[in-house]
Parts: sequence; structure tokens; C-alpha cells
Amino acid sequence: MLDNSYVRLANNWLHDVATGLWAACLIVLWVLEQQQPLFAAAGSTPAWRAMAHTSQIMFWLLLGALAVIAVTGILRLFYWRKQTPPGEVRGKRKALIGKHVAFVLVYGAGTFWASTMVWP
Repeated sequence: MLDNSYVRLANNWLHDVATGLWAACLIVLWVLEQQQPLFAAAGSTPAWRAMAHTSQIMFWLLLGALAVIAVTGILRLFYWRKQTPPGEVRGKRKALIGKHVAFVLVYGAGTFWASTMVWP
């Protein structure tokens, strides 16, 4: 199945879209958090509840995007070597390890930050 270039293309596309969705959810959660004092000062309990509910939905969507990133990333493990010229595999492996260590830190910190905005 992963020998099919269309499957690989779709997998890469899903991986990139999920990454953008994760980042967008994080931005929306930050914007919603910035609005909380306005709703609290206005005494608008229904609006505040709706915002809190929306924040929870955005957090679960963020986690779903993170799951898609992980699954599609794992699938990439099975075909990246085939697509890389033999002379570049060693260098690319080092770069990929460094990139993924950085991404685990970024996604971990970002997801933790998102959780503190939803459940302070």
C-alpha cells in the first residue's frame, strides 16, 4: 500500500494539515483565554459557559490533530528510506532525529500549555 505514490502523497498531506490544525487550535485557545476577563467583568455567565465549552472542544480537536500527526508520522517511517538517495540516508537520519526531538518538545509544551488554558 505504501508503494503507491498517491497513498504517500495523501499521508504527507494529512500530516501537514493536522500540524496546521494543531497550531490553529492552540492560537484559538489563546484568543479565547484572552477574552475570559471581558466575559467575567460583564457578568455574562451564559457566554462564559459557551466559551469554556468551546475551549474544551478546541482542546479535544487539538488532541485529535496530534493523534493524526503521530499516526501519519509513523507511516512515514516505512517509506522515507526508499525515497532518499542511498548517499543521503545517514545525514537525513541525523536531521530527522534532531527535528523530531525538537517537535516532541514543541508539541508536548504546546499541548500542556493548551491544557492549562482550558483547565487552569
